[in-house]
Amino acid sequence: MSTTNALLYCAVNGIANNTNGIGRQAKTFLATLARHYHRMSARVGAFAPYLAVPEPGPATWGYNEGDLRYARRVVEGLGGEVITLPYDTRRPFWQPETWRRLSGEAARAAGQLADRYDKVLAIGIDTPFAGLAQHTHPGVKILLALFSTARITERPHPDPGRIAWEEEGIAAVNLHPSAWVAGIGDFLSRHLKDQYGLDPAKLRSWPSGLHLTGPDLTPPTSTEAARIVRGLGIPADRPIVAAVGRTDHTKGLDVLIEELAPLRDEVHLAMVTVPTDDDRAVLLDSYRARSAELGLSATIIGRYDRDIPRALAAWPGTCAMAVPSRGETLANIVFETALWAQHTGAVILAPTIDGFPEQITDGHNGLLYDPAPGALTAGLRRALALTSDERARMRTAAHRKVISERDAAEHLASLLAAFWQPAATPVARLLGRPATDARTPRSQAPTSTHHPLEAMP
Repeated sequence: MSTTNALLYCAVNGIANNTNGIGRQAKTFLATLARHYHRMSARVGAFAPYLAVPEPGPATWGYNEGDLRYARRVVEGLGGEVITLPYDTRRPFWQPETWRRLSGEAARAAGQLADRYDKVLAIGIDTPFAGLAQHTHPGVKILLALFSTARITERPHPDPGRIAWEEEGIAAVNLHPSAWVAGIGDFLSRHLKDQYGLDPAKLRSWPSGLHLTGPDLTPPTSTEAARIVRGLGIPADRPIVAAVGRTDHTKGLDVLIEELAPLRDEVHLAMVTVPTDDDRAVLLDSYRARSAELGLSATIIGRYDRDIPRALAAWPGTCAMAVPSRGETLANIVFETALWAQHTGAVILAPTIDGFPEQITDGHNGLLYDPAPGALTAGLRRALALTSDERARMRTAAHRKVISERDAAEHLASLLAAFWQPAATPVARLLGRPATDARTPRSQAPTSTHHPLEAMP
């Protein structure tokens, strides 16, 4: 038997497509492998990375052959492969019956890897793979990495079938001797314990992170930002309120539109919102129609190009990146804006719910508002009233917090050490950094393979 280990990353987005936050996490994982694999394997032992993905094809939301080629190139170059999971493509994808089949197929793939490797860690990303722990195989350890739940994203009336599926998955983890749940953040960990009965002993730390040195997370030049913003026809005669999100009720973009009405003569709304793969696509037209009815000065962009939010965040005329979500565990756009706007541009404005207080300290690295009628308008007025020095201090604090807490490479190294090395080496040593400077990015690290397609928040 081989002396190496295997890591199986199971995801429905970000491998053969890239259309949501889970896709963004998958891209971060792949970039981390591409750049940091050899230093990690030198410390935690050699391992082969595998990806498990629903069988790609016309039924895949946003199917992109370029995404799939990139994923294969990364893992095959490190001794792994992309494993495709069969499922009934005639059925609706976003339902427990489909997820049950995918979880079973992923567990079977992990079992096959256990016949070839000494140790196998199977990571199930989000709700579609919540059923992994319902299947057992000697030699396989399971980590369920939920990034949200129906009780968060489907307030106030979450789907009972999805809740039952999530509860079933957590109950299976509690009983499984070799299964755990990823602690991606404080809020979600509390939520899973309080609302789903997760045994606290079953939590394994794996904080949500970013590939901090990725080219797509560097601030644009002033020339590049100007070209993009002006190319969209966004006026320069008033402050910009930016927002980015899918056409999904939970993203609260309709709330932002309504609460901008009292500021219609003071600001311009620049909103990037892309339809999902179901009937929520009609929301895009409703956003445009309602903005017109309210007389807003607005540019509503119905396509996603990652350079657009990057430019908007860094544009000197952008006063705020508004994140008006009704439910959010940890919003990628908060972390990303901190990197894009480190020199100039937006401060984050978000509600005091769920994981936002974990990301933002009001008045320090961003602004928070209570989710009550009129509060978002008041928050926008606060953002408009900030002095240039206050804005600069907030942006600097936001950047420092993300750099110090959200390095995905360090997080993955620490996770693998916890599973594969009983006496885990400190993460600073895992990545070859001095222990006193474990959180400072390596500016001289080799350039990684970069894929330009990134996901919507």
